[in-house]
Amino acid sequence: MTEHREADADAVNGIGFEHRAALAEQMRDPDRVGRFSGPWTATTTWRGGFRVDARVRSHTIAFDEPADLTGHDSAPTPHEYLLSAVGACITDGMVLHATLAGIEIRTLNVRVTGSFDNILRWAGLAEEGNPGFGALEISGTVAADAEPEQLIDLWNRAVSGSPVAQTVGRPTSIISHLTFDSAA
Repeated sequence: MTEHREADADAVNGIGFEHRAALAEQMRDPDRVGRFSGPWTATTTWRGGFRVDARVRSHTIAFDEPADLTGHDSAPTPHEYLLSAVGACITDGMVLHATLAGIEIRTLNVRVTGSFDNILRWAGLAEEGNPGFGALEISGTVAADAEPEQLIDLWNRAVSGSPVAQTVGRPTSIISHLTFDSAA
C-alpha cells in the first residue's frame, strides 16, 4: 500500500512545491523527457543454483526461485519482479498525473496478477506454446481528493502511458547475442 506522507506543508503526494514546479517544467520539455528513453541497462550475474544478481545503475536486485524448484527462496523470482515492475510503474504514473493536477492521494494500491500459458516450455518439456503470462490483470484502489471521473482519467493515463505495462502488453523484439568467455 502506498500512503501519502507530507514532506512539507505545501507537499502534494510527498512532493513539495519547488519539486512539483520543476517536475511540471520537465514534463513540458520533450527533450528533457526524451532523455528518459534510454538506453536502460540491467546486467545479471549468476551466483549459483537459481540465484542471480542484477545490477541497474547503482542498485543490486536479487533473484531466486522457490524452494519447490530447488531454489533457496531467498528473493523474488524474475516473473514476480516483472509483475511488481508493472504495478510500480502504474503507481508512479498515477502519482505523477495526480501531483501535476494538484490532486492529493491518500492511499493507492495496485495489484497485478498473471498465470503462465505453458510453463512446460521453460522447463524444456514442451517445444511449443508461450512460456510467459498470457494476460495480466491489473486492478487499483485509490482514495484521493478528486471526483471518480478524474481518478479514472488518471488511472487510464497511468496504464496507457506506463513504459513497463506497454512493453509487456505489446510485441517487443528480443535481439539476443551470446559470447564465450574462455578466460573464466
